[in-house]
Order: sequence, then C-alpha cells, then structure tokens
Amino acid sequence: MEVERKFIKIGERPDGSKVQLPIIKIKGEIGGPKVFIGVTIHGSEVTGQVSVWKLLDYIKKHGIKGELTIIPVMNPEGFNYNVRGIPESTIDLNRIYPGDPNGSFAERIVAKIWEIAKQHELIVDVHTAGKSIPFVILDPAPQPLRSKIEEYAYSMGITVLDEFPPEKYERRALAKSLPGVAIKENIPSFTVELPGYRGVDEVGAEAGYRALKNLLIKTGMIDGEFEELDNLVPVIKEKGYRRETIQSNYGGLVELHKKLGEKVNENETVATIRNVFGEVIGEVKSPWNGYIISINASSRVATGGSVASIAIKMKK
Repeated sequence: MEVERKFIKIGERPDGSKVQLPIIKIKGEIGGPKVFIGVTIHGSEVTGQVSVWKLLDYIKKHGIKGELTIIPVMNPEGFNYNVRGIPESTIDLNRIYPGDPNGSFAERIVAKIWEIAKQHELIVDVHTAGKSIPFVILDPAPQPLRSKIEEYAYSMGITVLDEFPPEKYERRALAKSLPGVAIKENIPSFTVELPGYRGVDEVGAEAGYRALKNLLIKTGMIDGEFEELDNLVPVIKEKGYRRETIQSNYGGLVELHKKLGEKVNENETVATIRNVFGEVIGEVKSPWNGYIISINASSRVATGGSVASIAIKMKK
C-alpha cells in the first residue's frame, strides 16, 4: 500500500505565506474502486477531519483495494481564520463549482478540488450541521444514477434524506455544490452532515468514522462487516424523507422543547421565544409531521431565522 501526503499551492497571503490544499492519496491492491472524500469546504466545519483521522488509522492496519483520495481541508483559508467562507468575503465555496482556474481566489480553490475529485468513481462531501444528528443529503439525480447513489448512501448506516424541494434547491444554488456538479457528470456523489458547533463533536466524529468505514466496505475498498450506528446516534431508518427548516416569526432567546431525533407532529410547539426581559413573545410550531434532525445551537434567533431542521415525509 502506498500513502502519499502532499500540499498543492493555490495562492499566497499578503504576508507571502502559501495557501495550500493538503492531499492524502492511498493506493492499494489493483482492482478496487476510486473514491474521493473531501472535508471542510466550509472553514469552520471540522468534525469530519477527526472522522478521517480515525479512518486512516483503520486503513493503516487493514489496507485497501483501489485508490482513496482525501482532502481533509478543502478551504484552507476559511480553516486558517475559522470562518465559513474566506476572510472578508461572503462567498460560499460550495456554491461556485466547478470553479475557474483563472478566476477569483475562491473559484481557483474549487476548480482545483473539482479537477482532483472528478477523476474518481464516488465523491463524498463531508460537512457539519451544528447541533444535529448525522445524516446524508441526496441531490436530485436521474435514474439509474439515483439508485446507485442511494445504495451507497444507505450503506453508511446513518439517516438519509433528500434535499430541499426544487424551488428552494434552486434558490440556494445547490446545483453548484460539489455533489450537484458531480451528478451532472454522472458521478455518484452526496453530502454527509455531521454534528459540530464551534469545534469538533466527539460523538459525531466517531459516527462519521464508522459511517465512512461502512461505505468503503460497501464499495469493496476495505474488508469488514456493516456496523449499526443507532446505538451511538439517532437514526431514521424509514426511507422517503427530505429536510426542511422550521423558522421563527419572532426574534429573541430560544427555549427548545424537542430533542434531536425526536418525533414532532404538525402544529406541535417546537420552541418558545422570549425577549430580553424573559417574557414569552411567541411559540414556534412545526408546519409538518417529522423528526428533528438539527436544533438551534446558539440559544438565540433572528426574525425569520431557523429554530430547527426537520425530516419530513415526501409526497408520492
């Protein structure tokens, strides 16, 4: 087994220091798949890095078949300064794929990532979703590609959800995310969301590691047996759900009444909003039946802001 670690220069900071993408490339026995795993395209989302370290420890002991490429930090500038995008910019790097090698700094970063990722047979984009359960997000894809993506996604052993409905998907420019662009090129790809708010979530990192290991077992890259994760984190095993957000009509401090993974009914109170005097100024009720997949981690919300995310059943 060959393990190569290197940096690819993307640019320079004003002080002359280099901005570089870290690359880990592992070549194992001939005949296996080619898999790409990318982490931290949003610079403040770091739980997946620890999941990858755990996965690498496993691989060192057991080896692989095929080729595995990992970029543990896809947004080195955002990571360096602990911001979602890049400093002094509101650009979301996960909304500008496939990028432009001669474009802006952000476009050059994603162009290099895409150049590397598109050489693989499976692309996994690892994020964090704040105070959440681990879950997979599926972008729209035509058949038979859709079935292949589902097969990989469900092999991870965590909750699998479809993306937002078409109008919201388009409005949020999600077709220009890494999975969105990969799917256009007929490459199986999906997003993995792990817990993590202002740092590494240790349970989320372990869940991410086990889920990635399950996936590589499914692809035939590594040997082993599927491991259930519902003894570690909540898992919605029923299929046919998509994600939505529950928003507040009031700004203030949030008092949550639901826990992660808990079922919620339509019109049931999810949270109470209080003003700075501690007075209740409103309740936030769920517009749908479903399961709570993430909750507001900051204890405060702006008018129109998110109180929680929910998995809801898709209409047939």
